[in-house]
Amino acid sequence: MSFYSPVISVINGTTHVFRAYNETSISVKYRDSSGVNQSNTIAVADKLRLDLSSGYDEQILTGSARFRVGADTFLDRDGQLYRNVDPSNNSGIASGSIQYGTGKVEIESWTPNGDNTVSLDSLTTTTDLPPMNQISFRTPVIPIRPQSLTVVVASLEHGQLTLTTDENGVIETNQAHGKINHDTGFVDIYFYTKTEITESNRSQIEAKDWYDVLMEYEEAGKTYINVPVWIDGSSVRYNAIAYTYIPLDSEILGLSATRLPLDGRVPIFRVGDIGIVSSSKTQELPSHVAGQIYNLNDQRISWCELEDSQGIKVPFDMYVVDYDYGKVTLNGDFSLNTLVAPIVAKYRYQDMGLIRDVQISGQLTFTKPLTHNYDAADTIVGSALVIGDMQSRYTRKFVQQTWNNAWADEATGSGISANYNDALYPITVTNKGAIQERWALIFTDNTNFRCVGEYSGQIGTGSVNADFAPINPVTSLPYFTVKKEGWGAGWANGNVLRFNTVAANFPVWVIRTVKQSEPTVMSDQFQIMLRGDIDRVV
Repeated sequence: MSFYSPVISVINGTTHVFRAYNETSISVKYRDSSGVNQSNTIAVADKLRLDLSSGYDEQILTGSARFRVGADTFLDRDGQLYRNVDPSNNSGIASGSIQYGTGKVEIESWTPNGDNTVSLDSLTTTTDLPPMNQISFRTPVIPIRPQSLTVVVASLEHGQLTLTTDENGVIETNQAHGKINHDTGFVDIYFYTKTEITESNRSQIEAKDWYDVLMEYEEAGKTYINVPVWIDGSSVRYNAIAYTYIPLDSEILGLSATRLPLDGRVPIFRVGDIGIVSSSKTQELPSHVAGQIYNLNDQRISWCELEDSQGIKVPFDMYVVDYDYGKVTLNGDFSLNTLVAPIVAKYRYQDMGLIRDVQISGQLTFTKPLTHNYDAADTIVGSALVIGDMQSRYTRKFVQQTWNNAWADEATGSGISANYNDALYPITVTNKGAIQERWALIFTDNTNFRCVGEYSGQIGTGSVNADFAPINPVTSLPYFTVKKEGWGAGWANGNVLRFNTVAANFPVWVIRTVKQSEPTVMSDQFQIMLRGDIDRVV
């Protein structure tokens, strides 16, 4: 037997541990023929790479490249390659990218089992189109909706760049840095890559024709420079969504729109105003045992209600809420009845503070820190309408000879001798019972009278011989109380005692705006909540 030296194509190393007591064979690899062995290796490529401008250094014009690889035809659109474009609808398959500055092509998608022959159909290059690394433009329609701007640009060395703005109008990527002013529509984008200067790359950076020592800057003890990312200015494309406001008819709106801004937005936060940060949460109670105390996940809450699984509110007299410690106690006689378990607690905690600073970006600064932890998902910030102290009272007390059905605040006709002494016996009103109303006590004889309100109508009858305290059916407390000791003599049929009651409330005009759209729910609702400061009795 003859042995021939092997033809080495690859060396594989293996390690065998031999022991004298169990290794009884030796493996030998050899060739018994001097001919050259042939083998086939199949390599799977993730991308096809080629250079369309090999042999010359010129910039490729946007949309000018067209070439074939096997049976596929590739077209260039702003740095993106599409293959086998259908001429009937101009649609193709996105398959790769092209670099206009170097001519390098990377194909990520192609028809398999085809040959790799490259045929160049068309290509236009130029030496007169200088590259740039900054673009500025203004949208023709303003204002722009936040997060709606998208800019597409072809870079010379990084292919196509697709840039989008965040809610603040900022563009920030490794190659692009810019911003849009949503109100003016002005866009300014710089293209560069932040690069650290080291001993190994300093000579290479300094050899660039764009290099200037003034471009270097220090940050965290390291030296950086913004390396320009060159783009083709003719390839810049953008799309954005702008608002268009239609003036509303004052008759439809219900108020004059002369002083309203064009976009319908009015400032709700000002320095020195009161702002409220609130978080609304929902917590399912583990059971519904009568007399049981349930701890909520948060303390120092400002509002809490219980609902069943169907959204039906649990009557308020069936539970007690400890707002300071965040606890809900079900009454000892609590029962579900028609309610459907499980019971859910909906609660809210808040912080109220004085606004110290308001930024155009929407950032607010308070004069004191917040006392709760807030999550962005369930937190809102609102302004407060400061009402001030409120107290019910009565005003405009006077008498007149006859009732003429005119709700005036001054007496009419000739004067009378009878009167009510409210200096010693003032008419008593309470915050909970009084309403905003004009009252007339119209005598039917010399001792009896009937009580009529401008909006309430006749609510009862009374006599000068007894205290008169008509009950407010909403609060079960008197609207007012007229003491019997205050009536003087001389009353006759038709005489009138007039006075007004002012309620402990504040006029609030609420306008709710719904933008034009298809309804997403069948019904909608909202609540108006009043916040009040109280004096705690220690």
